[in-house]
Amino acid sequence: MEQPIGDGFVIRNFLYGDASGLSRNGDNPNIAINQRECFPSPYTIELARNWIQFVRDNESETRFVIANEKEAIGEIGIVIQPDVHRYSAEIGFWIGEPYWGNGLMTRAVTWMIDYCFNEMGLKRIFADVMEYNIPSQKVLQKCGFELEGVFRKNIFKNDSFYDQFVYAIVNDKDIPAN
Repeated sequence: MEQPIGDGFVIRNFLYGDASGLSRNGDNPNIAINQRECFPSPYTIELARNWIQFVRDNESETRFVIANEKEAIGEIGIVIQPDVHRYSAEIGFWIGEPYWGNGLMTRAVTWMIDYCFNEMGLKRIFADVMEYNIPSQKVLQKCGFELEGVFRKNIFKNDSFYDQFVYAIVNDKDIPAN
């Protein structure tokens, strides 16, 4: 799968050759600070290779790279929730700092919403964002997500507690029951 999102950028499946781009763009404390602690920091090529193999083996329909003609510059993906929440998914994303502020992530999230609702038949997509991650909050808002709630001091990262902002968007179309 490869989906153009404008200006020479695409969303596509992970390739084995993406490790150097993911490592180069992801090995940045300004990215890691906004991610869960499982996000590698430092983000080595070896860790990127392991991640690519995991995604290709287990999550190739739900996790994608954002790339230009030269390399992978970021990622976007969802985690479908289990049991009674099976029509809901959590979205996550990151992009290399040189690409911040140009609307690229807004285009990627917009594509992912369409993919989740129209191709995967999901009803709800949500994101939890750390209180200080204003750029991600703005991306979600531009894409139609609404703030559903704030879990006060629910995140512990870098020896401090932070509020967790929960955003969501709901598919208003009827979803056929399986």
